[in-house]
Amino acid sequence: MDTIRTLFESAPQSTASFPAELAALYDGGLTLETREDRPLVLVNFVSTLDGVVSYALPGRSGGGEIGGFNQADHFIMGLLRAHADAVLCGAGSMNEDVGHVRTPGFVYPEAHDLYAELRQRLGKARPEPLTVVVSASGRVNLAEANFHTPGVETLIITTDAGAELLRADPNAQAVTHIRSLGAGPRLAPEAMLRLLGDEFGLRVVLNEGGPGILTSFLKARCVHELFLTLAPQLAGRDADHPRPSLIDHHAFLPEDAPWGQLLALKQAGEHLFLRYSFTSK
Repeated sequence: MDTIRTLFESAPQSTASFPAELAALYDGGLTLETREDRPLVLVNFVSTLDGVVSYALPGRSGGGEIGGFNQADHFIMGLLRAHADAVLCGAGSMNEDVGHVRTPGFVYPEAHDLYAELRQRLGKARPEPLTVVVSASGRVNLAEANFHTPGVETLIITTDAGAELLRADPNAQAVTHIRSLGAGPRLAPEAMLRLLGDEFGLRVVLNEGGPGILTSFLKARCVHELFLTLAPQLAGRDADHPRPSLIDHHAFLPEDAPWGQLLALKQAGEHLFLRYSFTSK
């Protein structure tokens, strides 16, 4: 892994909970301001220089293709997962990244023990983050590895019809929890966060998208921080390849577009790692 260097921080970051080796790898610490009324929502994405977050090609739609399977990017993804009580994604994103288990050690095995020690120091209730899959339709591939990995608790958030479909699936026993937010068709981010906070006691939720879920959270002003890896490549788009960006099927106006405040900037090789805070409800 290329050495991670801190180029800018708006405020000193605590290393109190970090194992020394982990702090050395990250070139510092990570301070998160949790809140009492609802979980803190972190977002993690990787993007090309021209804003593409997926090549949208069969078998090549994951973030690894965008980030060049960069080890520093994987390390930071694992670090964020280690801080999270839950990792949230859409069923579509899970299906596009077959076999990917949303735990810290899966994405960067070299730091598995360091992540585990960090979670212990942070007092996390679960040894691994709760995997939360969002699907209004309930059409979720229950054969996916996320539902069959020992020690990983799973939750599917869906609608009444989606819950009925899921519970009729022969593999339904693979899911730890299924919760409906009502008739739908929309799954409101505010309702998801109330569920995750009130019933499951979560304080930090890592949103790994995809773009549709991120857009819904941004529209609802439910994103607190964005960690964005900027990969040094250009992907492009054309009529046959309408590749997605961070925002999906929504156009903000100048007066309501979310503006971020830069909290930190790190570098590893040719990759940049940006951290922004956003005004939220």
